[in-house]
Amino acid sequence: MERDDQFEWVKAVALRASAFAMGFTFFSAAWRRFVNAPEKLDIASPHDVANKLVHAAPGSPIEGVIHWLLERPQLTEAATYLMTVGEALAGLGLMFGLITRGAAVGAALLNVALMLIFGWQGYECLDEWTMAALGFAISVSVMLYGPGVWSLDQLTGFDPFARLFTRKVAIVLTVVSVVFTVGFYEYYFGFFDLHRRTSVGEYSIVAQPGPEPDVATLYVNAGGSSGGAYVRSIAFKLENGETIEQAGDEVDVEKSYFEPWAASGKNTDGVLVLKLGSKTDIRIPKGATSATLDLIGNKDQEVEFKRTPAAAAN
Repeated sequence: MERDDQFEWVKAVALRASAFAMGFTFFSAAWRRFVNAPEKLDIASPHDVANKLVHAAPGSPIEGVIHWLLERPQLTEAATYLMTVGEALAGLGLMFGLITRGAAVGAALLNVALMLIFGWQGYECLDEWTMAALGFAISVSVMLYGPGVWSLDQLTGFDPFARLFTRKVAIVLTVVSVVFTVGFYEYYFGFFDLHRRTSVGEYSIVAQPGPEPDVATLYVNAGGSSGGAYVRSIAFKLENGETIEQAGDEVDVEKSYFEPWAASGKNTDGVLVLKLGSKTDIRIPKGATSATLDLIGNKDQEVEFKRTPAAAAN
């Protein structure tokens, strides 16, 4: 074998190994949900994969889109199911080298979705970000190089998308891959000033206008996803300077959004539990302008109640 031919063969084998690894990652995720743990696709199960969407939304650049989806449970279930099917198809295509470039495009889109939704959710390490960043780079490499050796496409001579990946396209995709990786790292964590866009330690709660004049929506926009913010009491400050304090189990909860996944606004052992990413409507005393939330194991949270123009008119 000539030296140049050997070099090309080694590159082809390396890309085949990368394609198989990326494919297996996606296929195993789909297999786990369809076969090993079907409750992950069961809307009635607390293990449903949509639970993760609730926790992920506060740190996502498409937070509004995720909330819109979560407010429509059946659509959310359909979306998670279709995404799982997409993972299975892209995974099989990459593993066996079947319509390889098309499967790589699908894998790249899946990695973009993972980065947009879950990119910030690295706890002890930046695992979600790392997986999506590396997965996107591998997908682009497979798109550009093609099926390679030991693939069904090579065996059949089937590579219908090869003509689309010209030199100019290769340069653009390479630049996009670099921008994708560095850009999202800067967005979520900061390149020169390391930080987290969404805290995984301390909980943060803000108040949003509720659907009625004396109802406010508490939104937990930061905190650890594994637990919840435990509200011991809420001290409401009124326009006339008075303060009304309510214990956690005395707070009147009107509605918990994003059900059945959020599981928020419940009273446990005398405290009000608010989960990361949840929105919970509570009834506030007439004339309340702000409040102090006393949280267990977390610094107190100060919130201000802003009314919509319609609510203020009432």
